[in-house]
Amino acid sequence: MEITLRQLACLVAVADHGSISAAAVALDVTQPTVTHQLKLLEDLLGYRLVDRSARGITVRPEGQIVVDRARVILQQTASLADDLVDIRTVHGEVRLGIIQTASAAHFPFVYRSLMTRYPDVHLIVTEGRSMDLVEKVRHGDLDLAVVTLPLMYTDLQVAPLWREELVLIDNPSSSVQEEAITIKQLDGLPFIGLDVGTGLQRHVLALFHENGIQPRLIFQATSIATVIGFVAAGLGISIVPNQAARVYADVGQIVVRHLNPAAFRQLVLIYRPLETMSSAVRVIAQTFITQARRFPRG
Repeated sequence: MEITLRQLACLVAVADHGSISAAAVALDVTQPTVTHQLKLLEDLLGYRLVDRSARGITVRPEGQIVVDRARVILQQTASLADDLVDIRTVHGEVRLGIIQTASAAHFPFVYRSLMTRYPDVHLIVTEGRSMDLVEKVRHGDLDLAVVTLPLMYTDLQVAPLWREELVLIDNPSSSVQEEAITIKQLDGLPFIGLDVGTGLQRHVLALFHENGIQPRLIFQATSIATVIGFVAAGLGISIVPNQAARVYADVGQIVVRHLNPAAFRQLVLIYRPLETMSSAVRVIAQTFITQARRFPRG
């Protein structure tokens, strides 16, 4: 025999109303039904969950753990109808933020899939820096955002999306010939970076710190295109996502060298608890996660 939603509902009702009789009224069932369901649940778990007395029901510490979990399960179950509603009825506005350095090779395909599947959802996409997008989600200015790990806050839901390899980019006329290069070899070299508010720049600086080096930062750009332009002009080197670099390397503007050992960054989707969001936001978030996980990791 397995735990059922009916058993969990009876336990939560008893905890909320303080007695078998009041729980039975709330659930519109008989008192023996509530008593029987509680007994089944206790037998299945192997713990006494409540204490019964003439003054009513007291939830035991073990029972409170089950009550808390049961509330989440019942709430998620209740929202299934909204999540599984016919896609033709899903409509509304969804505000999505995405970091400017997100791979152009992945996000457009996710976006196209969302728009094809949910034509009545108005998806508003805003680009920004990781730290700014995180704050906008926390304060309700955005519903969802694609950012990079690590995050400084723990009050948001986080779902992993895809992983991107970070590579060194250099001018084609550079004297460096190795196909792979270590982080330590970059010590003291002129470096073109991004604004420190970007997750990518924080990740790169962490790599430098871990390896005990300090490249010579000569310019901080606000976009990958500007970084690549400076590198193509021979003004320095940089570290960027492989997918973003390949577009320019294929036409000979820059050369791409892998790092040894390889370095990666993890992109994630962040959002506030989905049960507090509209059905359109929940559907877009869940579809986004499903689509993104189909991409290669790296």
